[in-house]
Amino acid sequence: MMKKLFLLVLLAWAGVSQAQDVSSGTPYFVELQNGQRVYARRLQFKSPLFKQNYFLLDDSLRYSPEMIKYYQSQDGFFARVDAGRRFSDFAQREQAGKVSTYFVYRTDYNSYGPGIGVGMGGVGMGGYGYGGYPTQRRVYYFSKENGPLQPLTYKNLRPALADNPGSLESLQDYKRGQNIQTGIYIAGAGVLVAGLQQQFRGGSTSGSNFSTLTLVGAGIMLIPQLIKLVKKDKLSEAIDLYNYTPREAAPKVEEE
Repeated sequence: MMKKLFLLVLLAWAGVSQAQDVSSGTPYFVELQNGQRVYARRLQFKSPLFKQNYFLLDDSLRYSPEMIKYYQSQDGFFARVDAGRRFSDFAQREQAGKVSTYFVYRTDYNSYGPGIGVGMGGVGMGGYGYGGYPTQRRVYYFSKENGPLQPLTYKNLRPALADNPGSLESLQDYKRGQNIQTGIYIAGAGVLVAGLQQQFRGGSTSGSNFSTLTLVGAGIMLIPQLIKLVKKDKLSEAIDLYNYTPREAAPKVEEE
């Protein structure tokens, strides 16, 4: 209880500190791949038709995106994405700390056609569609102590946070939920397949002969979505604990 209260106090202090930095008028800049920073009063990203994109500083200096490692604009702080770069060249920083988090927006197209699908890496059944409408979601990355960006996953976070017991405990809770969820998906898929086999052996695909096992299997596969076994906030909790847990000082060696 005391640990969580201490964490909340530190988070509030960090928010005030960040607000003070913004109000003080932090200059815009681009940081090149060689570490050089170029400051500007005005920074724009230009994307002309049929021409290469570029950054424009103070309406005079141009830099191609490949030359930029970081940049600070009126929209926030951005870092270049080298790992899994499919959605954007740069990710926006959401949280700064020993472990910083970043995100990019990904556009998905949802079909109108029928079908059954289960997210979070679970089992799904194919369907068909009549087109689609776009929806946006955030794809997250993290960086430890200004290192390269990595996809924010349990697999990548575990070695990065290994020196903090509280963070490892939160990650273990996340992994435990994943394992239970996977087991439920496998069990549900097994029951569903058994129901389909039972239905086909009956020699009819009419609704009157629809197997009860098929419905039971589909219902089992929906359980993780209803009770949310895998809570992604456990990953955020692990990062927060890492950022705001003071590191223990090395013991002093007394001279004889």
